Amino acid sequence: MAVTATSRKRKVSQFLSDQPPTNKSSAPRHAKATINGKVDWDEEQDYERLARRRQKKGDKPESQRLPIKTPEGRVLAVEETEPEQRGSGSDDDDGISQDGGSLEDAGGDDYEDMQEVEPPKPKKSERQRIMEAKEELATIASSINEEPEENYHLLRKLQELFDSESSITIKKLALLTQATIFRDIIPGYRIRPLTAEELAIKVTSDIRKLRNFEQSLVSSYKAHVDTLGKVSRHIGNQLCPVAISCACTLVDTVPHFNFHQELIKILVERLSVRVVDEAFVKCRNTLEEFFRQDESGTGSLEAVRMIIKMLKAKDYQVDESVLNTFLSLRLLTELNVKASYDTIDQPGQKMKKKDRLPFTKKEKKAYKEKKVVDAQMKEADAVVVYEERERNQSETLKAVFLTYFRILKEKKAALMGATLEGLAKFAHLINVEFFSDILAALRELVEDAQADAEAEEEEAEGEAAESLQRERNLRREALLCIVSAFSLLADQANQAKGLVNIDLSFFTTYLYSVLLLLSLSPTIELSSKSLHLADPSSSEPVEIPSSKVNKATEIEMLLRSLDVVFFKAPRGTGEISSTRVAAFTKRLSIAALQLPEKSCIALLTSLQNLGKKHSRKVHPLFASDDRVGDGTYDPFIDTPELSNAMAGSAVFEHALLANHYSPKIREQSKLVLKSGTSNKQ
Repeated sequence: MAVTATSRKRKVSQFLSDQPPTNKSSAPRHAKATINGKVDWDEEQDYERLARRRQKKGDKPESQRLPIKTPEGRVLAVEETEPEQRGSGSDDDDGISQDGGSLEDAGGDDYEDMQEVEPPKPKKSERQRIMEAKEELATIASSINEEPEENYHLLRKLQELFDSESSITIKKLALLTQATIFRDIIPGYRIRPLTAEELAIKVTSDIRKLRNFEQSLVSSYKAHVDTLGKVSRHIGNQLCPVAISCACTLVDTVPHFNFHQELIKILVERLSVRVVDEAFVKCRNTLEEFFRQDESGTGSLEAVRMIIKMLKAKDYQVDESVLNTFLSLRLLTELNVKASYDTIDQPGQKMKKKDRLPFTKKEKKAYKEKKVVDAQMKEADAVVVYEERERNQSETLKAVFLTYFRILKEKKAALMGATLEGLAKFAHLINVEFFSDILAALRELVEDAQADAEAEEEEAEGEAAESLQRERNLRREALLCIVSAFSLLADQANQAKGLVNIDLSFFTTYLYSVLLLLSLSPTIELSSKSLHLADPSSSEPVEIPSSKVNKATEIEMLLRSLDVVFFKAPRGTGEISSTRVAAFTKRLSIAALQLPEKSCIALLTSLQNLGKKHSRKVHPLFASDDRVGDGTYDPFIDTPELSNAMAGSAVFEHALLANHYSPKIREQSKLVLKSGTSNKQ
């Protein structure tokens, strides 16, 4: 007891000093409790009050089973199977933890994660999404069409719908809806950006409202046009045909509005592809209609320059129908037609005196002054519009002729036929200064055709000639050259009143040389509209011309050539000699024996007209009386003046045609004999 009493009277400092020094890290956990001089028997309460660590969703449960040893000596841990989920009546579902506390107090963040989890929404089918998109697009379109100035903000929503949607069908519907809406709400004038001075001026609420609508319309329309341009470049994409169709629709309906150059660029880029499909044909037809409807000529000039730039970039390797779009330009009929323009502005008939309204002297004076001012304004506007149109059409014509001449010089096979056809159409608009260059280029083409005909006769060059003939129809091009050359000179000679003197005998001689070859051609009546079976003995298929403009048959080209040489010859070419007329009459009669029925009738009709116009020159061929002549007729020489057709050779071919199986040919042959025997000239 004494010891105990003594120990109770000792100070705490003495008790601590009597303790041996220990390391802080090696002190037992209950050392803190003995500092106050007594043992803390409730030290487990601190541990008890700590938050419990709960198992999260992603954590795997700890295995409580002992490892096992396999017969091979390997020690493997045994995984526990997941316990079955408790029923809905358990304490966990009610938010009560196992130790009696709530999950919110015990779990912390885990409880919040459990609250944020939502059940997945059911996926909609593609058909249901399309139906909902149709309803939404229809609602937006109706709202915009009803009040464009109030609901113009919905245009941006359409573009956002196209950008965010993944369904191709819904994207197509969005593009078509936008094109239809813009076609309906775009005004009949072009919207320009406002200047800083105009923005600084205070305006009324109506003008401000109109300005907001116009600026929003322009920005939305630009976004739509940019989208069409991006989509149309991917030809294999399913959206490409829809984008091209939308661009064609906008060019047809609103060619005056902003960004029309971008729309035309979309069409021209599609024409650069040589694959002729539905989209290609639609772009070509749209451009042709655009050329026909363009009154000012500004849009046509821009489109022609884009086409020419595209042709250069593609090295003229495009379909010839692209070049044929130039034939739809209005300058063919409007350029240099000042007289017809003046007749439009002529005042109408005067009103009868009994129909006039009674005016006072003051009203009459004001009416006369107003009439003078209106006439001056109308005249000023008309002069400005006419001068601008004439300037644009002149620049367009210059660009077209430059393209034609470049194709002729470089001899681009794919576009040669369309170029010659275009030169024949634009013949009356060509300047005389370019005549020598154009005729020289045409003569080179005819010489190529002559060289090809000579190569066909040689066996060593037969295969090369056939391949060249398949690539370029040189004989057809030569006939087009003849028509173009005589048409060019005829129009210029008529305007110059016979002051143009150019010798075109070279083209006439070539026409004489190909008459017999054309009569033996199996495709002389073949066109894009005729049914023709391939030759079973030929290894190469027969190519039927598919061009829309350059679709005349060989017999039609021959008749056109004869027409410009003998019936529409220019004044500057001189008088046609009797020797040439007789040589052509003799060779045409020989060719008629080889032709099919329709071609034979057409050629006999041309012979009949030739006999009527030059009856005195061809009369010796049809006369049966004796006449003196030197030498004999040479049917194989290719120069008409050297054939000696007047040397006692009669056109006995018509005696054979008089016994032809076709009654129409028999009748037409009799008419030719009748026209040749009548000596009226």
